[in-house]
Amino acid sequence: MDQTMIALALFIILLVLLYKWSVAKYGVFSERGVAHEKPWPLIGNIPLKGMIGGIPVLKKMIELHAKHSGSPVYGIYALRDAMFFIRDPELIKLIGIKEFDHFVNHNSMHNNIQESILSKSLISLRDGRWKEMRNILTPAFTGSKMRIMYDLNQSCSEEGVIHIQEQLELSQDASIELEMKDYFTRFANDVIATVAFGISINSFRRKDNEFFRIGQAMSRISAWSVFKAMLYALFPRLMKVLRIQVLDTKNIDYFSSLVTAAMRYRQEHKVVRPDMIHLMMEAKQQRLADLRDKSKDELYYSEFTDDDLLAQCLLFFFAGFEIISSSLCFITHELCLNPTVQDRLYEEVLTVHEELNGQPLTYDKLTKMKYLDMVVLEALRKWPPSISTDRECSEDIDLFDENGQKLFSARKGDVLQIPIFSLHHDPDNFEDPEFFNPERFAEGHALESRVYMPFGVGPRNCIGNRMALMELKSIVYQLLLNFKLLPAERTSRDLLNDIRGHGLKPRNGFWLKFEARQ
Repeated sequence: MDQTMIALALFIILLVLLYKWSVAKYGVFSERGVAHEKPWPLIGNIPLKGMIGGIPVLKKMIELHAKHSGSPVYGIYALRDAMFFIRDPELIKLIGIKEFDHFVNHNSMHNNIQESILSKSLISLRDGRWKEMRNILTPAFTGSKMRIMYDLNQSCSEEGVIHIQEQLELSQDASIELEMKDYFTRFANDVIATVAFGISINSFRRKDNEFFRIGQAMSRISAWSVFKAMLYALFPRLMKVLRIQVLDTKNIDYFSSLVTAAMRYRQEHKVVRPDMIHLMMEAKQQRLADLRDKSKDELYYSEFTDDDLLAQCLLFFFAGFEIISSSLCFITHELCLNPTVQDRLYEEVLTVHEELNGQPLTYDKLTKMKYLDMVVLEALRKWPPSISTDRECSEDIDLFDENGQKLFSARKGDVLQIPIFSLHHDPDNFEDPEFFNPERFAEGHALESRVYMPFGVGPRNCIGNRMALMELKSIVYQLLLNFKLLPAERTSRDLLNDIRGHGLKPRNGFWLKFEARQ
């Protein structure tokens, strides 16, 4: 009996200690005067149903944002960690641009990314090393470099059109219905394979090719992966000791071997191919030349190694795979539900096609299509590729508006979240935000909001935004030129309700009906 009582007492003590530990950080927002909801022990303000896809997460984000409409900052406890959500446009500008030196870094990730090759990628680097890498890579993403890579991208768009045409020829009623997430994932896969890894793959014909299969495995977020990421957030040291990994290093090794083999072959055979590997190899050579220049010793700290090069290619894969496929799903979804917008865009597409007089579409022609630009920008407004971005405060700073009024006191170590999706759906920032209206971006109309940031904000925005826009516009042009995009029987009429969990995909997928244009 005594032993049972002792065991029970120890168990109760353990529970009390666990409870105390789980809520130990929950006084941060109250102490700082930041609006917040009452957290639950251990899970904070993160709804368990949201983690397993039980509630419309994006809709809940908008509602939470609206609930704190009177506050420039509101707080959310993500498990045990306090995160400050910035909703005031002036404060976002201060953090992202004016006081950027205090907010250079993204929050360090609590998983094995820091032990993998991805720790050398631009998104993971910090402070001076990030700035150094950004300067090295920036010349690879100019308009002239996009022009060089355009033909590789265009060939993938044309293959995507051929695939639909072949399906239509087999159709009984001159129309087909496609699940667009699968379709655009194959397109994104082929673009990344050719642009970032230097290999040509047609994933519409070779359905189960190795590059596509492994890429799918890497980008798929399973419940087990989410659980491991949570454990890393709660117990980072224990997870490292146990060597439990969120990222599958075998899949990373596959892509590593592709880049290594491509670089070796090109060096040995003097091969030049207008793709990202070539631009990265050029950047590496330029870095070596700069290091030899003694007058630049103070500006440059280290060389650009093969591992650095590989890490950037892997980053382009991770970022591009989901951003391109999801964005295209949303763009075509909006076009099929907004026939007036689609008809006007088709008129512009047809005009450009006739001007080309049988010649292929060029990068310069594509970038000068004003209405196509407006449609894509509005789709990225309503459905931004990244629902939020973050900054970590490196040093205490008080942030004031233009009138000298204090907006927020940021402290060293604070994680500041900029909730892009919620800001883009805030009627204070965009009138009637759920209405798809490309005219917001018409020439001569001042952009009605200071918080339009589909690719982030300030010096740490997405370096590949030009490439992303090229890829999006290229395939949209080809699809509109050849097909009418119509709602299918399974097309969602309420995406905000149908998108559950953290994957940007409705429960029944993105369905579209295609008819060939006469």
